[in-house]
Amino acid sequence: MQIEPLTKADVAAAVNLAVRVLGVKPGDRGKQFASDITDDLRQTFVAKANSKVVAYGRVIELAANEAGPGTPAGCYLSGVLVDPAWQLRGIATELTRARLRWAFTRTDTVFYVTGADNIGSLQLHAALGFQEVKRFRSERSAAGRDVLSQLARTAERC
Repeated sequence: MQIEPLTKADVAAAVNLAVRVLGVKPGDRGKQFASDITDDLRQTFVAKANSKVVAYGRVIELAANEAGPGTPAGCYLSGVLVDPAWQLRGIATELTRARLRWAFTRTDTVFYVTGADNIGSLQLHAALGFQEVKRFRSERSAAGRDVLSQLARTAERC
């Protein structure tokens, strides 16, 4: 398994993965991925098996309140998607580690927001040391509540 930054050559495969698994519109993700390549405030990483994109994960710098009410400005992990055929192999964890390395070159604290009912994500991030900061109401989450968590850089994480 290879984890690397998204390139123009990967965009179509990443879009196809999102369309197939999430049912999103191709144009929306295509624009998003294209800007991830050129914008210094964000980065998408892909996981490849035999040169084929099987997963991706994003990290993005957001303004205060952009991730939800009362959330701070900073680097946020966002949008891990693993092809169902490749799940439960540690790919999401490796993508998260790659995103953390990228983020910790820019900041001392990394955030992420997920639905309170997204147990898999909460467990994955807790295993990496993320600490819950607060919960807040959200229409994006099926649970109606989101969880803001953070991870501070330490010497062993650099």
